[in-house]
Amino acid sequence: MPPTAKASILHRVTGVALFFALTFVIWAWSESLSSPEGFNFVKELMTGFVAKFIAWGTFAVLSYHIIGGIRHMIQDMGHWEELESGNASAKIAIALWVIVAILGGVWIWS
Repeated sequence: MPPTAKASILHRVTGVALFFALTFVIWAWSESLSSPEGFNFVKELMTGFVAKFIAWGTFAVLSYHIIGGIRHMIQDMGHWEELESGNASAKIAIALWVIVAILGGVWIWS
């Protein structure tokens, strides 16, 4: 499968994943703003491995969706439409995402 197809499919998949991940984010915001006890509950919950993994996953899909979206907007302006430059931009977007996701994991778990 060409890199452009992988990048496009990944952009769509991360969009769907964001829809589901944001249910956790919205619930956590709502609960944390409901009362001091709710805030402390969410704060304690976010120290666990599962919650950090969900937070990292949410960050990872959001970061790729933003990177892929910027790539698509640049293509909409008429750039990177040729096969060679399109493949190169897809590879760069995926590589940049991997770096950002790793740095996000370091930030969340440190």
